Amino acid sequence: MKKVLRLLLVILTAFVLTGCKKSTTLVACVGPNPDTIDPALNSSVDGATYIIHAFSGLVGWAQDEDGNLELVADCAKALPEAEATADGKVKYVFELKDGLKWSDGTELTAADFVYSWNRAASLETASDYGYMFDVIDGYAEMTAADDDGVALNPDAKLNVTASTDGKSITIILPVDVPYFLELCAFPTYMPVKQSIVEANPDGWATAVETYVGNGPYKLVEFSLDSKLVFEKNEYYHNADAIKLDKIEFALSDDDTAILANFKNGTYKMIDSVPNDEIDTLKVEYPDEFVIAGQLGTYYVCFNVNDTQFNGYTQAEKTKIRLALSLLIDRNYVVKEIGKAGQQPANGFVPLGLIEPDGSEYISNNGPAGDGSGYYSVAEADYAANCAEAIGLLKEVATSSGKFTVGADNKLTGFPTLKYITNKGTGHEAIATYLQSAFSGYGITTTIEVQEWGTFLNTRKDGDYSVARNGWLADYNDPISFLDMWTTNSGNNDTQFGRGEHASYANYTYKGASGKTWAESYDLLIAEVKATKDQATRFELMHQAEDILMTTGAICPIYYYTDIFMVDTSLKGFFASPLGYKYFMYAEVK
Repeated sequence: MKKVLRLLLVILTAFVLTGCKKSTTLVACVGPNPDTIDPALNSSVDGATYIIHAFSGLVGWAQDEDGNLELVADCAKALPEAEATADGKVKYVFELKDGLKWSDGTELTAADFVYSWNRAASLETASDYGYMFDVIDGYAEMTAADDDGVALNPDAKLNVTASTDGKSITIILPVDVPYFLELCAFPTYMPVKQSIVEANPDGWATAVETYVGNGPYKLVEFSLDSKLVFEKNEYYHNADAIKLDKIEFALSDDDTAILANFKNGTYKMIDSVPNDEIDTLKVEYPDEFVIAGQLGTYYVCFNVNDTQFNGYTQAEKTKIRLALSLLIDRNYVVKEIGKAGQQPANGFVPLGLIEPDGSEYISNNGPAGDGSGYYSVAEADYAANCAEAIGLLKEVATSSGKFTVGADNKLTGFPTLKYITNKGTGHEAIATYLQSAFSGYGITTTIEVQEWGTFLNTRKDGDYSVARNGWLADYNDPISFLDMWTTNSGNNDTQFGRGEHASYANYTYKGASGKTWAESYDLLIAEVKATKDQATRFELMHQAEDILMTTGAICPIYYYTDIFMVDTSLKGFFASPLGYKYFMYAEVK
């Protein structure tokens, strides 16, 4: 009996000790296969989450004791102040922390940042976010190109220099911008190792052997359709603060399977849930189900050069897009599909951004119902919106002679709309709603659900008619939602200023009408970025959004909230209103 009792005590002691031990591995799911995890090429939120765990910029984000997010020095010793230069420009000088290393143990210097920024900004790299470096002196010369896209100044570089000892980096800006330090925390501004990248420019970010970073974790396994596994980087400058030895990011876009793995305890954090489960999850998981604020807009985008509407004039296509936007009941979408506090959107720049005078940016949008592209989102005005839509469609029917609008307001002979979306129960539910809403007016819509990477590239290449889209702020300024639509932006999915649309001259710049996209919108954005006075900057940004909304190609649906689930055992995790998820200082107890 004594032996049995002694054995039982040993077993119980082992069980208790094991049960109390902190877990050193976290399994989470923030998305499917990433399109890329190259800091210069990525433009998705899930990809950015992976990147910020493998790389570190001059500046980073942290959570203070009250749970607020704040900018902090990361690879830099401190956050510098802007300094005026003798020629009227602005200078930032970052001093790097001592002993910075890559995850392979080799030295990291200021020259690595210089190389990486020039690589990301270059025409050759063709980064979607290359335009983010246009705030730095030298960008215009560096990216000037002929009609074939060939650089006119192939030797030009950004005005960014490293000290001879590699300990500091100096950046020159034509004018100061209020969000420059936030840019320095953005993934596109993070350093990559030149020797690694140049040895395999197209494939270095797809293999664990060459995915060398400088962040809190290093990639040790990359299994498509399965997982990305990161282990603690012993060479990270703040390695002592990293508690988890391993983070496993499960790769999936199957909302049902993702939720099942959260419920059974396999996943400690998930970034999506089945849409039809939201109401139940709010009740059954009040501590785990999170609805957080987010700076972003969910929208539908139209290809301005859509071949489905060949033979229609650009003016007619604009009226059609505006009409389709007015037929959407945004209140139905947020209440019956969104179900997480989203707000109906009547403009592209979202809630939460503030003017210099303290007012909210969206409160100064143009008026609704005047052909400006803005519209009322009040439930009581939906019928009037539909009536306005039918009026626009009748105008096009008359001018084009390509379809008719009957007495019952149904269209005959109208082209079939082809709508693409990526997987996700919420995205697919919205697609089905749009199909139904348009069908009520005789408009046929087909839906194509694509894999995430395929979907991103289909949109980017302009190989679509209508697509679901969404945009989260890259930093806390409205320009983050507006500069993406310039002609040469890698995020210009609508193809503004390209193809047939390049010669369409029906926009206004400084009171003069008859301007092309490049002569109006592009110039306004350039003026915003060259302007020092904040009140003037915001006025110019409103003018730019006014032009954007008159195109009808951007059809805002709602302003985002962030929906995710976090196990109560996960401590130290935080999320950003920009959509990124931060696990580097988390632990599972």
